[in-house]
Amino acid sequence: MKTYIHYTLTALCSLSLFSSCGKFLEVEPKGKVILKTATDYDLLLNSQSLTSSGEQLLNVMSDDADNPSVDPLGRTTTILSYLWANELTPTINERPLVWGFHYTNIYTFNAVINGVEKATTGSAQEKKKLKAEALVGRAFEYLYLVNLYAKTYNPATANTDLAVPFITSNDITDKTPERATVSFIYGKIIGDINAALPDLPRNNNTNKFRGSVNAAYSILARAYYYMNNFADATKYAELALKETTTELMDYNTVTTKANIPQMVINKQEIYARYGTNSSSAVFATVDFLKLFDKADRRLNLFYTKLGDYTFPTRGVTQFSPNGGVVSFGTSVAEMKLIIAEAAARAGNLQPALDHMNDIRKFRTATASYQPFQSADKEIVLQRVLLERRFELAFKGMRWMDMRKLDAEDKMPVVTRLNVKGEVLATLEKHSSKYVLKIPAAVINFNPDMPQN
Repeated sequence: MKTYIHYTLTALCSLSLFSSCGKFLEVEPKGKVILKTATDYDLLLNSQSLTSSGEQLLNVMSDDADNPSVDPLGRTTTILSYLWANELTPTINERPLVWGFHYTNIYTFNAVINGVEKATTGSAQEKKKLKAEALVGRAFEYLYLVNLYAKTYNPATANTDLAVPFITSNDITDKTPERATVSFIYGKIIGDINAALPDLPRNNNTNKFRGSVNAAYSILARAYYYMNNFADATKYAELALKETTTELMDYNTVTTKANIPQMVINKQEIYARYGTNSSSAVFATVDFLKLFDKADRRLNLFYTKLGDYTFPTRGVTQFSPNGGVVSFGTSVAEMKLIIAEAAARAGNLQPALDHMNDIRKFRTATASYQPFQSADKEIVLQRVLLERRFELAFKGMRWMDMRKLDAEDKMPVVTRLNVKGEVLATLEKHSSKYVLKIPAAVINFNPDMPQN
């Protein structure tokens, strides 16, 4: 039996997750991709749609973003996200943002997972490799979903806290499974990656968007990090860093962001992913900008209109990358920060300082660099967390970090202010808004699905 990928259909059906669309699959769709050979599946894994996983709207939702001129009555996705609205998609007839993008990618990965072993050409090992890469890709999508539509991982409640449906089929006529638990989704993420590891290529140096052993380890490190399992997070971060062809880039060696290599071949990226709109600029809050040292090369490379570095006016300085710079995937710096944070939390301060300073010396103007030193556990931990905030800013992760910090009772109240300083929206401590609502369009087609 042939496997069909009809991209327009997949996008439309992801709206409902998944309404009855079977009649459109009864004939071979003219001009669409019919998967027969191993080469077909390989090309599918190279499709442009699979290069984007992180959602740009997560940057808008973070406490680092500012929009003083926002119209609180506006119904754009950006405004709805910025004000933490219950529904991020303006109308029920549109594909649900965030949710829809991830499940569209999951359907594509499922097409490979379920069909590649039946391909008419290709060796058994080649087919296993392609299936392994798809398992890694699907796991990465679910790691985002479980950290957006479910409560943060809590071992005491993870077996009962609802997450998202775990879809393994690429038949859009199949009934949508019930929402799985947080524990189940994390178990599948970890299990699928471990199952994939023996068949993955050692590295993905020629195409950072593809799965590899070091990419798989880096995703495991991120998964265990959000589970607060710092021992295993450290283990897999260290394994990810053992690939000698990946390394930090010294920002002192470049004059502009245009000189930074494209993420597809950038040595400091491990598993590259564009955001759904990775070139979009967003205003940074004055408070966040003032946390930077003026000698920080990231400030000078990625932010506009710095002036005299006093940042007196809101809505002026933007985080403004280009598509080749910002990856929503995993990186060498992220792995080193995971190791540093785990060490700091355990009171092993020198390894924490070493890993953090490895990053800082490549991010600080050479003439101004001084290694950070402290013998105080809490000071070191907070400095590591600050470095994480700088390094991963506007890469789709701050919102998930805010959730994690809130669960630890370490996240302050966040407010959205208009140009007059009047409060438009408030994100309270332990707010239910830290768990996104299941999109209305999904509930409309799946009325029995419990809402957050």
